[in-house]
Amino acid sequence: MSTPPSVPAHLEGLNLDWEQFLRAGEYRRALAAARLGDAGQEVAGTLEDLLELQEAVRARRLLVARRQFERYRESLESVPHPEAFRANIHTERLDAALGALESADHQRLTDAATLAECLAPALDEPLTRAEALNALGVLNALQDQEAEADTLFAQAVQHDPGHYRALTNLGNMALERGDLGLAEKLYRQAMALNSEYAGAHHNLGVALRRQKRLQESVKYIKAGQRLSVRQTKRDQDDEMRSNPRTLKTVQTVRTVLIVLAVVAVLLLVRGHL
Repeated sequence: MSTPPSVPAHLEGLNLDWEQFLRAGEYRRALAAARLGDAGQEVAGTLEDLLELQEAVRARRLLVARRQFERYRESLESVPHPEAFRANIHTERLDAALGALESADHQRLTDAATLAECLAPALDEPLTRAEALNALGVLNALQDQEAEADTLFAQAVQHDPGHYRALTNLGNMALERGDLGLAEKLYRQAMALNSEYAGAHHNLGVALRRQKRLQESVKYIKAGQRLSVRQTKRDQDDEMRSNPRTLKTVQTVRTVLIVLAVVAVLLLVRGHL
C-alpha cells in the first residue's frame, strides 16, 4: 500500500501501510497508520474495534471481548474492501477461540492437559494465543510447576509483547525465586504498558518491600489497592451490561465486594495471576 499523495510533507517517510501492521498483528500501529494516512473512517473504525477486542482479551475481560468481537464483525459489513481484514483475521476461528477462553474460564479446570485441550482453538488463533498461554502458565504456577509456568509466560510475552498480565506473571516468577531486581524491572515494564493494572502496582510494592525500600513500597501497594477497587467495579459493570437481571443483586453486594477486594490486595503476597 503506497503512501497517499495527500499525506502532509512532515509525514513523508513514515510507514503508513496499515495493512502491513494488520498482517503483523500490530493493531495499534495499524490504527495510527490508517488515521495518519487518511485510509478512511470505516477502516479506522474497524481497526479500532479490533484493537479494543485485543485489549479486552489481554485484560481477560471476556464479556467485553465478546461484545467487541460482535462490533468488529458488524464493522466488516460496511468497511470498503474488507479482504485485507478477512485475509488476516478469520472471524469463524476467532469466534471459536473466544468461546474456548470463555469455556475455560467457566469450567475452572485444574488439569493442565485438559485445560490445554479446552484452549486449543485459542492457542491456534494469533489474537488469543498469548492469553491462552498465560492461562496455562497460571495453572502451572498454582500447582508449583515453576519451570513450566515461567516458560509459558515467556512464550506469551514473546507472542504478544503488549500482554502486560503475562509480563507481570513473569515478574511474579522472578519474585518467587528471589530475583528482586528482575521482578522490579518486569513489573515496571508491565506498568508502562498499562498504568492502571493493579497487579503490577501491588507486586512492585512487594518487590520493593523485600528490598527494604519501604517508602516506595507503600506508595505502590496503596496504588494497587485503589486500582483493584476500580477494577472490581469495572468487572461488576461488565457483568451488569451482559446480564441486566443481576443489577439489583450487584448493587446490594457491591460495597461488600469492594471491601473484600481491598483486604485481598493488602494480604496478597504472590499477586494477581
